[in-house]
Amino acid sequence: MLQILCWLLPASGLKNRLLRAFGHDISDKAKINIVLVLGVARFEVGPGSAINSFNVFKGMSTVRLEDHAVIGSWNWISADRTFQTVDPQAGTLFLGYCAKIGNRNYIDNSGTVVVREYGGVGGNRCLIQTHEPDFANCRQTVGRVTVGHHSLVGSCAVMLKGAHLPDQSLLAANSTMTKQSGLGEKPGLYAGSPAVWKRPTSGEYFDRVGRMTERSVDAPMGVLNEDRSSGEYQIPDDVIVNQLYSMTDAWARHPAAPPKSTRAHR
Repeated sequence: MLQILCWLLPASGLKNRLLRAFGHDISDKAKINIVLVLGVARFEVGPGSAINSFNVFKGMSTVRLEDHAVIGSWNWISADRTFQTVDPQAGTLFLGYCAKIGNRNYIDNSGTVVVREYGGVGGNRCLIQTHEPDFANCRQTVGRVTVGHHSLVGSCAVMLKGAHLPDQSLLAANSTMTKQSGLGEKPGLYAGSPAVWKRPTSGEYFDRVGRMTERSVDAPMGVLNEDRSSGEYQIPDDVIVNQLYSMTDAWARHPAAPPKSTRAHR
C-alpha cells in the first residue's frame, strides 16, 4: 500500500528516492508524475525520461525506459501475471532511447512489447495485444510486438501478437498489423486490415537524432467567415419559443409509456 501511494505522488526528487527504496532503478533526472502502479515487479527509468500523469501499469514484470523515453497520459498497460510463471520475462515493456508512447492507448503487455529508439506508438487509442488463443491446442499464448527504430504507429492502429513494424516505417491510422504483415522487414508505409506494404517512406523523420520540436500550422485557424451563420435559415425567436411550449405540452399530456415486458406470459 505504501508503494502504491508513493506512485501517486507528484513528480519530485523525493518520489524518485522513495521508489529506489522500494527496489526500482529510477534516475534522479527522470520525471514520474501521478500514476497508478499495481503489482509491477520493477521499473528502470533512465535520465531525461518521463512518465506523465494518469497512466495505469498492472501486473508486469519489468518496465524499462532508456534515456529520454516518454510515456504520455491516460494509457492502460497491463499483463496477465500467470504467463510469468512460465517465463519470468513475460510482461516486459521496453522503450529505447527517445522512444515514445502517446496518449490514451491500450497495451496488453502479457508478453513483451518493444519500442526501439526514436520509435513511437500513437497518436491516440492504439491497441497492442501480445496474447491470443491457440484453438488447436486449447491454450492461451503470448508473444512479442516490436516497433522498429524511427517508426510510428498511427492513431487507432492495432498490432497483434507477433507483429513487427520494420525500422523507419509507418503503420497507418486504423490499420491492423499481424505477424505476417512485416515478415520481410521492408521499411515503408503499411496500411489496411491486415496491413500490407504500400510504398517506401522518406523524410527527415526517419533519420532524425532529436525530437520533433518545430510546430507548424497548415490551415487557417479560428472561425472563418464561411463558418458563420448566413441568416438564411433562421426563424423568429417567438416561433422557436412556441415550438418548445408545444413540445412540453405534448409530453405533459402523453407521458412516455413504460416499456412493455418481453417476458413470456404463462
